[in-house]
Amino acid sequence: MVSVSMDGPNVNWRFFELLQQEHAERFGGAQLIVVGSCGLHTLHNAVKCGFNAWHMEKVLRALHTIFLNVPARREDFSNLTQSNTFALPFCGHRWVENLPVVERALLIWPNILKYVDAVTTKKLPNPGTSSYDTIETAAKDPLIVAKLHFFMAVSRSVSPFLTKYQTNEPVLPFIGDDLAELLKSLLRRFIKLELLHNATPLDLVRIDVTEKPS
Repeated sequence: MVSVSMDGPNVNWRFFELLQQEHAERFGGAQLIVVGSCGLHTLHNAVKCGFNAWHMEKVLRALHTIFLNVPARREDFSNLTQSNTFALPFCGHRWVENLPVVERALLIWPNILKYVDAVTTKKLPNPGTSSYDTIETAAKDPLIVAKLHFFMAVSRSVSPFLTKYQTNEPVLPFIGDDLAELLKSLLRRFIKLELLHNATPLDLVRIDVTEKPS
């Protein structure tokens, strides 16, 4: 039984094809069971897809890059807020692992608002960068803190699953039940509990989340 890691999809799938050929030649045509590509990457991409509409990556990147390698701007921020805590770099290909990034963003957000206000009132110079423009737009969003908290909550739900299955141990037989429970934990945030009670994995993936309640 083999799961193909998709870090380099073309190379990995070609390697698996050759492995299947050699295995068949040695064992009378027997083939390894294919369980698909790496599910860990699928989860990262699922989280990415879900939060793209809120431009979460753009905001979290901007919080980091606006002060990156600009000592004068960092000094202005520190003098204004009396804090030397800055945003962490965002990882664009492992979304769930950005949990510390969003936690730091929420921690410094009140100081970010002070900085934006100081720039708006001309107490500090306008950076004139796309990163600042992104932050200024986010500061006007009344739901930005709620969005960051929701991203954090989803990441915390998914992180234990990723940790458990990033292993060489034979845990694949348990992945179906664990995925179903993970999906249920996410759906409970939107779907009535009576619809999820006793729902099979097939029922879960067939729920129409766009249907409005009657």
